[in-house]
Amino acid sequence: MNISRVVVVLVFIFLSSFEIMAQNNLLIKGKVMDSQTKEVLPFASIGIEGTSVGTASNSAGFFELRLDSEWKNKFIICSFVGYQPFKIRVSEAYNYSQKNQLIFKLKSSETLKEVTISSKRIPKVDKIMKQVIKNLSKNYPQTPYNADFFYREYLKDSTAYVRLVEAALSVYDKRSYVPIIYDYKNKMTGRIEIQNIEEDYFAQVKERRASYDYSKSKINNFFIDVEYGTKYNWIRKNQFIFDQKMYKKFQYELINLTSLEGNTVYEIAFSYNGTIDRFRKLKGKLFVNEKDFAVLQLHFNYFPIGTMGGYNAKERYGYNIYLENEEHFYFKKYGEKENEKYIVSYQSLRSTEKYYESSEAFEESVSEYFVEQLTVNVNQKKPAFQDLQDDSKLKEIIYNPIFWKNYNVLADSPLNLKIKADLEKRQSLEKQFEIGK
Repeated sequence: MNISRVVVVLVFIFLSSFEIMAQNNLLIKGKVMDSQTKEVLPFASIGIEGTSVGTASNSAGFFELRLDSEWKNKFIICSFVGYQPFKIRVSEAYNYSQKNQLIFKLKSSETLKEVTISSKRIPKVDKIMKQVIKNLSKNYPQTPYNADFFYREYLKDSTAYVRLVEAALSVYDKRSYVPIIYDYKNKMTGRIEIQNIEEDYFAQVKERRASYDYSKSKINNFFIDVEYGTKYNWIRKNQFIFDQKMYKKFQYELINLTSLEGNTVYEIAFSYNGTIDRFRKLKGKLFVNEKDFAVLQLHFNYFPIGTMGGYNAKERYGYNIYLENEEHFYFKKYGEKENEKYIVSYQSLRSTEKYYESSEAFEESVSEYFVEQLTVNVNQKKPAFQDLQDDSKLKEIIYNPIFWKNYNVLADSPLNLKIKADLEKRQSLEKQFEIGK
């Protein structure tokens, strides 16, 4: 899967004086794009220099960053793998935003591929993967932490969006990224978990808003997977290519050397054509920092095994059949410099499914189910324990318009506007949020 090239374009709301600005929160909206190709750069990192405060651009390159006025003299840093970082003072960016003329155009770093890909100094890909696995305990948290996430899921039936759910999540990750102990006897996956890790991750939905559900298939009806956050990423569960034995089943290729903020980054493709742990034809790409062998990005595609509800060739209506899925993970450092650890900063899932509506006409429709999750805040110093939320209580959460007006979430993008337009063919989205279930 190729990664789109990225550039940042910031469009900010301007206030006429710093006096007014000091009395309000600063809402910074922007977009990231390549300075030459003008292609958007999805999931670029945008944050305040020297802090964990920040956000990420969405799939269309847009982002939204809400700051306290005390940050006006700080610097915004925008970075993306393969590009030179862009730096600007918050107050300067804020002033330019009045005219919607502030555009961050990231310049591509000179590729190292042609110069050094065959150099004897570059380790073989197998050694890189071994070092990645060896450094997992150094690069990722080994003690409990709290994190806040912005969660969005939406569903597309054929060409129209038919459902939208957004939520603010709070998580207590008890086990964090401590490696799981496995026994390698399972015939399907090659391993089974020895230790009981069911109660190691506690998530709650603090705020929630939802549209009507106009879908035909009712796939994952208002699901809000509160455990999707960091629980099921491959690194946290040392799965597949991050497992000391299972990684040997995959094929690898070092396809490029690029850079991020002055550091060399290995771009590695991987694949497995068989069936492994409910996945078929698994393939993807990861970006590894040469300095500490931490994974900065992970992207992969696969075909899930089986169907939802089963399948019968004669009576196939009412069933969902999985088509190709894709997932993306972005990691960045959180915490103080002496104890910085990599944690998921942004992740997304796209699941494509075919749904059979009628046994007589054999009507079928293809639905695309999307999930996005953005890390808003991480606390590793004194994490507070919280209980696991009862999923049955999710629909009881009342829509809070004041909260959503001030919440630091992904900015509107052409995709979001399309969702809004499709859903509002029947009623305003705001009204749907007010009475949504």
